[in-house]
Amino acid sequence: MITLHFFYNYEKPICEKFQIIPIRFKKNLCQRVKDLKVKQQRKKKKKERGKYRSYSLSLKICALKWIEEGIDDRIISNKLDIPLKNIRRWKKQGPFRKQGCGRKSIDLEMEQKLAQWCHETIRNTNKRVSRAMIQTQALKMIKQGVDFKASKGWTDKFVRKYKLIRNKRISKL
Repeated sequence: MITLHFFYNYEKPICEKFQIIPIRFKKNLCQRVKDLKVKQQRKKKKKERGKYRSYSLSLKICALKWIEEGIDDRIISNKLDIPLKNIRRWKKQGPFRKQGCGRKSIDLEMEQKLAQWCHETIRNTNKRVSRAMIQTQALKMIKQGVDFKASKGWTDKFVRKYKLIRNKRISKL
């Protein structure tokens, strides 16, 4: 809550920093203070958005079976603690994700060659392939003129996508 104190002492100022405020601005200042209070109350009332949640395929199928049995969407929403909007979307589109969703890779051919290189290095040299090695090899293989940075996030997704973590030859370094 904003509290502003104005001193309207026209005989002498309380401090040199405070200037005497003329009467004609008094109304304007009071209106500004009211506007600020109203804005703050609106911000407090604004509902914060929750975190995104992902639901398993089995949960989605379970919800759809209940719908087929004739149970109301709202009851299912309350029992499973799922937003009603999600249940209605699953009813229309089905429990599976849309094909072709997500961010596309910049150079799919390079990624496949890099995955093959990782598997060959692990097989031939019997050494661990570190994430740093994957990043440097990716930067060597990428076409020139493409804006690509082999970041930590990209490397993590690459390792997960091509299931290189199962080989237990990838080190965290």
